[in-house]
Amino acid sequence: MKALQNMERIQVNHEVMLLLLSVYESKGKEFYYDDLFSRDLSVFERKVAEENIYFIGKIFNFDLTDSRLKLLAKKDLLAKNKTEQLYLNIKDALVLIQSNPKEFELITNEIIDLTKLLSEKTDPIKFNTYKVDPTELILTYKKEKSKREDLEQLIEMFEKQLKLKQFELSQLISNFYVDFINMNIFSDKNDLVGLILLYALILKNFNVFKYVSFFKHFDKFKKIWEKGLDQATYYWSTNYPQTDVLSRVLVDLLIDSYIEVDEFAYEYAFEKSLNKSDNIENTILKGKEIFTKEDIRKAHPTVSEATIDRTLKRLKDENIIRPLGKGRSSKWMRIVESRNKTQQLSLF
Repeated sequence: MKALQNMERIQVNHEVMLLLLSVYESKGKEFYYDDLFSRDLSVFERKVAEENIYFIGKIFNFDLTDSRLKLLAKKDLLAKNKTEQLYLNIKDALVLIQSNPKEFELITNEIIDLTKLLSEKTDPIKFNTYKVDPTELILTYKKEKSKREDLEQLIEMFEKQLKLKQFELSQLISNFYVDFINMNIFSDKNDLVGLILLYALILKNFNVFKYVSFFKHFDKFKKIWEKGLDQATYYWSTNYPQTDVLSRVLVDLLIDSYIEVDEFAYEYAFEKSLNKSDNIENTILKGKEIFTKEDIRKAHPTVSEATIDRTLKRLKDENIIRPLGKGRSSKWMRIVESRNKTQQLSLF
């Protein structure tokens, strides 16, 4: 608990303070996002869940091909080996957290349940133990102590600091993470459990990650995050771990995420007033001559598969496009002249 116990050491410079003000200004618009995206919330949830599991696979360098990572993220498939089983366990954990982010509680039993889920049909994750100091044997008959007690003390310290409201939330979370990683609480997967707990705490307090992938943005900052963690770990034993870099990464990650949601919120608000099928048609008529269904999904992430399929079928029947091949990877070809200028669309 050397990071959380010494939060007073942290000094927030002027630049970081301005960035934090920007973060909380954007956070104030979350009610607007919730109202704007309410109609397609399930679509956003599915897209974010798929991206989260795909990118966490890349972050931890799973020994799986890129196409296999994407397939396991999107489809309900059976695992072929322990690596895939762990990957699917992570998928289940992230979906559970995403489904009820506000209900997540940082308590020991919750974390134990997480480790049980992650280790299902794979290698077990147990609490580490350590030898008791001989001077303490007078007070206890145990020669070894479980690090469960350390975890409980860490959680208690986090909650104490949270209630005091003396420190900014993202800084508290990053310092909790540093303590968790350095305390080596579990026999295996401490880095994975720590990152999932980090995600759960961030998602609970910043609901921008209902609409954009936390792990997609984390992957972008992965290298500097690792350097920051190395720095914090180096100084952790001195009781004054330098967590400034990690706290700054979280702030930058939050700002990037709010920028992303702001950009597609504007486009979404416009698309919301249009006929979705007409909008897909307009994209096809203005786009590449050869395209895939995946291209359409990326251009219209909130449109359902059924709407895309109906539109492609209609355009095919109208001799505007034709399929090139069959199957999941088939392509389509536009057989009318490209419209480089935006069509005039009637809103009424």
